[in-house]
Amino acid sequence: MSFMGRRISLLKVNSGMKRVKSWILLAIIAVVALFPSCGGGGGGTPSLQRERLSPPSVPQTSSPTDLALPTRNALIAQMPVLGAIPIGSEFDFILKGEFKDELFQASLRIIYDEAVVKPIRVERGNFIPESAVFFSKMDRPGLIPIAFTRLPGESGLLPGRGELVKVRFRLNSLPPAHFRVRILNEPAFLQLRDKNRGRLSFDLATEVTSQ
Repeated sequence: MSFMGRRISLLKVNSGMKRVKSWILLAIIAVVALFPSCGGGGGGTPSLQRERLSPPSVPQTSSPTDLALPTRNALIAQMPVLGAIPIGSEFDFILKGEFKDELFQASLRIIYDEAVVKPIRVERGNFIPESAVFFSKMDRPGLIPIAFTRLPGESGLLPGRGELVKVRFRLNSLPPAHFRVRILNEPAFLQLRDKNRGRLSFDLATEVTSQ
């Protein structure tokens, strides 16, 4: 191959790499843009707060052949009864999802009292593939912003059920009655969007489980 031929090949490779990097950059920008979205806009996010005692469930992933696909979109925050846990113990706050629609990106904020609990780590749930961009921060006391998005050109998450986020906390002190780690239920920060960036409506629920 001549020098000119090698140069043309290198230019093509570099051009392809630039396109890939540009797609990833656009995806990251889309995730970051979800955090300060204080301007409102989009449809409403109806809220349904429910509390029930149930045993821990086995995480499930979405499947296009699942005969019992959800009939609604819902976020379910799951955590144990903290009054039954010794001080110094660790527990998981799990955010599960049920989706009848294809989910492309989401943002949320977890809020807590830092005098009662301390976050240790944040993990993506089994419903979010490794190819998706996932972002979280734990540098602000009492607040954990989280967002994820699929990359441009990819499909959204298939309808189904599964874990979205798992946050490990340590119990620092005796919690007051009815204390909860919660999802900030404000439309500016709690958002689910489809591939066309349209907002999805959903229910927000709470499950209290036995540890």
